[in-house]
Amino acid sequence: MIFLTQETGFLKPIAWVLGKIMEGLFHLLKMMMGWFSLDNLPYIIGFCVILFTIVVKLILLPLTIKQQKFSKLSNMMNPEIQAIQAKYKDKKDNESVMKMNAETKAVYEKYGTSPTGGCLTMLIQLPIMFALYRVIYKIPGYIKYIGDMYRGIADKIMGIDGYAQKLVDLNLASKVENVDTANELIDRMYTFSNAQWATLKENFSVVADNFSASIDKLSDMTGFFGISLTQAPGWRWSWALLIPLLAGVTQWLSAKLMETKNKAQMNAQQQGMGNSMKVMNTVMPIMSAFFCITFPACIGLYWITSSVVQIVQQLIINAKMDKIDVEQMVQQNIDKINAKRAKKGLPPKKISNTASAYAEQVRKQEERDARKGEREEQIKKSTNYYNSSAKSGSLAAKANMVKMYNEKNNKKND
Repeated sequence: MIFLTQETGFLKPIAWVLGKIMEGLFHLLKMMMGWFSLDNLPYIIGFCVILFTIVVKLILLPLTIKQQKFSKLSNMMNPEIQAIQAKYKDKKDNESVMKMNAETKAVYEKYGTSPTGGCLTMLIQLPIMFALYRVIYKIPGYIKYIGDMYRGIADKIMGIDGYAQKLVDLNLASKVENVDTANELIDRMYTFSNAQWATLKENFSVVADNFSASIDKLSDMTGFFGISLTQAPGWRWSWALLIPLLAGVTQWLSAKLMETKNKAQMNAQQQGMGNSMKVMNTVMPIMSAFFCITFPACIGLYWITSSVVQIVQQLIINAKMDKIDVEQMVQQNIDKINAKRAKKGLPPKKISNTASAYAEQVRKQEERDARKGEREEQIKKSTNYYNSSAKSGSLAAKANMVKMYNEKNNKKND
């Protein structure tokens, strides 16, 4: 196993494990293509990236479910936590702070989670995501079959005196230092377009004589329905621009699905915070599309597949979350707490629902305020309507306004 870009620290073993998964999927697809006599293994890298993304998403599914569960519970906990914070708003003494912390902790215990529940899940996934990008970006370093093909070409080229300067002169490398080792040369060749391969064969006879078939095979493997997965789509029109376009659209749909689900569970204050997330959910897909224009297309293909899988997972998780009986879940968490206390010889702990009652009062007050706002809006509309047909401030305008207001209220009562 070669590592074209050596990983350091804790990412290296994670990338190694993911690389083994990628290599296993490659050989599985290679065997299946062999059944259909597809010797040049067309599109195999693209299919490999798609399967690899699905497998990694399934591996991370328990963490995804846990994160979604925390999100649902947060929407239910926040009114209670906000009620506790309001209760101790102007109390800064140590005793009040300790009481507030204890009551807040009790709310989290009641729902079986912690303040860091969602963040911890995301932190666990981050190194996996970073390592995953390295595997997709440097496939020859993790799939030995492909790496050996590139290494055979690299070894022959490096046997020629002055090869590095010649590559620079042919615009196949930016500077000599970029291709002075085998791994660096393989890195560079992995990003070659068909035109660059043609230039290499034309100016290095050893390549043309010995590796024409291998280069054609590599081109078939890294192509994907007319798109080179090792090339960045760039800003000029080509079919490759579908990659960043689809990456942005699928990510937007995934974010929209999450946003719609959470909106129904938010109170007025939370929806204000949700508006900021709404802006972020619009900006991020645009940024993803922009990045995909400058990244190799295989990264964009990963993002597309990841978003599609996320949409499917979200639909399934949403359906599952809707069936959760929160009251039963809370009682189970309380039972677990008391079971632990019993082992320590402590009496059962009764978790107060004062915050829940207060939060319900807040919700009802918000509903009353909303109805009051609707009535004021109706009065305003009535005033505007009758002022348009009668002189503003006249007795007729005032009489008509009162008449319309009474009529609307009578219809409501009916």
